[in-house]
Amino acid sequence: MANGTGLVESGKSEMKFLWCCSIVIAKNLNFAIQNQTGNPRRSIAVLLAVSGYIRGLLAMSSTTKSNKNFFKNFTPLVARDKPIGGNSSSSTEIIVISINATGTRLVTSRTDKSIRIWKSTPERLVDPIIVEDAHSRAVECVSWNPKTEHSFATVGRDEYIKLWKGHTRALERSVKVEKLLGQPEPVALKIVHYSPDGELMVAVDRDSTVILFAPQNNYKKVAEIKLHEHVYDLVWFNFNHGYFACGLHDGTIPIYKIVPNEDNSYDVVLKETLTGHRSSVTSLAVDPRGTFLAAGSNEGVLSFWNTASMINNRVVTDVDESIACIDASRDGTYVAVTYDGGSNIRIFDHDSGEQVYEVPDSVSGELTFANIAWFPNKTSFAYSSNYGTTLTLMKKPERG
Repeated sequence: MANGTGLVESGKSEMKFLWCCSIVIAKNLNFAIQNQTGNPRRSIAVLLAVSGYIRGLLAMSSTTKSNKNFFKNFTPLVARDKPIGGNSSSSTEIIVISINATGTRLVTSRTDKSIRIWKSTPERLVDPIIVEDAHSRAVECVSWNPKTEHSFATVGRDEYIKLWKGHTRALERSVKVEKLLGQPEPVALKIVHYSPDGELMVAVDRDSTVILFAPQNNYKKVAEIKLHEHVYDLVWFNFNHGYFACGLHDGTIPIYKIVPNEDNSYDVVLKETLTGHRSSVTSLAVDPRGTFLAAGSNEGVLSFWNTASMINNRVVTDVDESIACIDASRDGTYVAVTYDGGSNIRIFDHDSGEQVYEVPDSVSGELTFANIAWFPNKTSFAYSSNYGTTLTLMKKPERG
């Protein structure tokens, strides 16, 4: 209790000191403006604007400090599982982590071509179910069906989208993908995502062919387009199945609108293109509330875009390494960023853009990039640790 009170009093003193400084600055600014313009009313307007801006910065600074203290008390819990035949616990690495919409199941894929389905309890991750050789190659992307608690889809650089039951590990079906556009070589899918309402599914081939399917219509293919730049990532916006964005090699972020036709097919129409990154956009994320789009690039730049206006309102350049993965917390307050070099995962406050936490022991492995996923129902996350070889749950501190 004493430590908490001390922090509060210290914070009050700091705020009081900064506020006094801001008043002095504002008065000096006001004096200068009056001398320059000779218009007291205009001076007062400027003074009020400056004072309001400074108050906003002070409040933001206080919130960021509180958030930093909050993360210091997080508890890491390593989830242990048994290696499959021919491998040790440190010989395979985690590629992707994905959590279902209710936060009750978590899936990881590994470089040994296996997937592991974990049960998430309030205390820890338990009872992993192992599926060996889920695809002919390692699984690169996992997407949970938002209409169910237990069903998810995977792709692994072959021509199949595989649908699984998370509580039994049973393979429901395999959807063989054929394309009309793009290169003639065999299909090699690397991205799959259900739309937020589960009405559509999008898959991306290695040659940047984007294909839409209708899960409610026996996974019938309903649209196909070919992009002329390499697609690093794709994310749906939180508008049912109306829009998605792609992160491209040339640094642009095209946004596509999904337009239904009378024959149950769809047109994929370019709505607008976001520009500004000077290197490849390697990762995208939309916060669960749908208020912002976050984009990470090969040059280590993290940008935030308001989804209502599609205007860039913040850029973070704290780490000079290529960004591998981005994920936003359940309310969009925090954004986690992983890197493909020697840096740990960083967590940033969305409103201020300031770093509030560095996740320990979370650098990328020899074969894979670091990965992280927030839970949708609590301020906790799971991430790859020990150079990608282990899965760790970072728990929110218990309230006393």
